[in-house]
Amino acid sequence: MTYQKNKNFINHLLFFLFLKLMSNNVYKIMYYLICIGKPNFELKMKILVHNLNEIFLNINLNFDIIINCYDNSLHQKIKDELSSLSYIKNIYIFTKKGVLTEVFLNNPYNIQLINYDYIFFILDDVKISKLNFWDAIKIKRQYNIEFLSPKIINSTHDYMNKYSDLTINNFLEVYFLILTPKDIYKLFSLYNRENKWMWGIDLLFGYFNIKTGVYYNSVAIHSLDRGKNVSPKNAMRLAINEIKKYNFKDFKEIRLKFNPIIKKIKF
Repeated sequence: MTYQKNKNFINHLLFFLFLKLMSNNVYKIMYYLICIGKPNFELKMKILVHNLNEIFLNINLNFDIIINCYDNSLHQKIKDELSSLSYIKNIYIFTKKGVLTEVFLNNPYNIQLINYDYIFFILDDVKISKLNFWDAIKIKRQYNIEFLSPKIINSTHDYMNKYSDLTINNFLEVYFLILTPKDIYKLFSLYNRENKWMWGIDLLFGYFNIKTGVYYNSVAIHSLDRGKNVSPKNAMRLAINEIKKYNFKDFKEIRLKFNPIIKKIKF
């Protein structure tokens, strides 16, 4: 019994020292907003500011932000709103008409990402509810996870929210990912401007042998329904064209070959 108590104490002490070491290191963090614009722009800006505050309170480090925006008229509004946040060191805003990949894959600031340790890759309607960044980094390293997502409330598929602790996945919806520069450049390489709504690729991570996971002790909320600018029929057509490149005729065929979840890990 004494041995077990000592062992538990040592384990807790080691974990505390790990967190202390992590927090004392000067990590360079980037918040990468995939795209923002109308409709619901004011609400999306409230979500953005909320997320930035949550991250700063959690990591206690200054950090930078890259924003992709598909409406040039919003550029100054975004800059003015964020300039008051003292913990944001550098603000990079790229504006271009288009949809998702048509914008962010053309962003000239993407070259800057190599200079950061970790990147929050996040949609404009995803609100952080609970963030355990240092724990997430520990998990990401321990299990060699390339694309790590928090639990997502209101996700399309329940494999993003119905388990606990950690899952290792073949499929991973892209709402909010914690990435390294190597990871984000790999993610960029999977997308193209033609499949602009990004559909379909999230079912191919297992096919590409990319290790992905959901860490359930961090939580985010998908806060808005699909925008009116999204045509599901067109997005699906583009997705099917994309997966056909890898000899899959439809989503059902991918699901027959790969399970969404590879492994459930309890802590």
